[in-house]
Amino acid sequence: MASAEPTTRTKFTTGEFDPTPRHALNDAERNAMRAYLQRCEVRLSTLHRIATAFISGAGLLLLIPIFFKDAIDNLLAILLAQLNNQFETLAGTGITFTIALFAALLYPLFVSLSVPLYGVYLLLKDIIHFYFTIYAPGFAENLLNPSFALSGVMFSIDESPRGKEEVMRYQYKAAQMGFMIPFSREKNELYFDSIINSSQGAIIPESRNMERLIDLDVLPHDYEDQSIKRFNAALGMARSIDRTLVQEVAVTEMSLVRHVLYLRRLMMRYVKTLLMFIWTTVVSFLMLPLLKEPRFDPLLIMALGYLIWSLAVMRIMDWPLEWIYKHRRESIPLQQIDPQLRSMQQAIEGYARSAIYVSAVAVVLALAALIW
Repeated sequence: MASAEPTTRTKFTTGEFDPTPRHALNDAERNAMRAYLQRCEVRLSTLHRIATAFISGAGLLLLIPIFFKDAIDNLLAILLAQLNNQFETLAGTGITFTIALFAALLYPLFVSLSVPLYGVYLLLKDIIHFYFTIYAPGFAENLLNPSFALSGVMFSIDESPRGKEEVMRYQYKAAQMGFMIPFSREKNELYFDSIINSSQGAIIPESRNMERLIDLDVLPHDYEDQSIKRFNAALGMARSIDRTLVQEVAVTEMSLVRHVLYLRRLMMRYVKTLLMFIWTTVVSFLMLPLLKEPRFDPLLIMALGYLIWSLAVMRIMDWPLEWIYKHRRESIPLQQIDPQLRSMQQAIEGYARSAIYVSAVAVVLALAALIW
């Protein structure tokens, strides 16, 4: 196990950054932790590759332009072409019924457009939540500076306290600081000073405060106090903290949990959004040739199409869960399912059910227009 002189070791021993574990770790235990961290790096990399696949979103990128360019344009053009009194025999009352008919058609049309777009909105929000955070272990809770969810990894302070001092001494050389902060001097000062001031210094990791650095004797003789603070602020923005090996393992475990929780919701919403685009596009394209056929009434076809869409939309949204519970579809334990995995259904359920009734009214009015 790495060791160092007691006087050197105690320089790091303050507060959360005490490198001395409750029980001394032997070499085998430390090696097991190092091996675990290596495995976790592979797992985190895998999780991010999966997320990247959803960001590229090949299925959505293909369907979105087709959906808006071909389907929606044609449907709106046909609907606008029918803007006249559909109940001419009823005179003034016919205008009221016509307005009701078009309103009953526009509502499910709006819902059918909104549901897949709402899914895209949730998907983009999940991507941001997956990659960014405003919290990080080791920083003050009042620090709400957005940062990448994957933090920087520092050399553990208890692996070799003397080696850690040499690493820090090398970092604080002016040339190395310029490498980390690649801005002009003016932008450098404005950017980092504003962050330091707005966070009241909380952006600087506790292990890098000036008193501790001076005590460690890792600063060059001609250092500038504000330049050192800017350098430390850069570490804080990357959530790079000097942790012990035990703390690094603990934070890595929490990081894996965080990434899995966000990624499973992201994946579920991606699949639901893709299903919504496919279902809406299929219904729209099936309606288009019938709407262009003069033997069929366009308003009746549209009303029937959106009635079919609204009847099936909630069932299709539940398909991913049914696939998961393929061996017990008849008794899915909804009370045990994370609400986050069904939040999209819950958000649109009321609108989808309303679309069923409104579409049914549109069918009745469209049939009445043909009769009267």
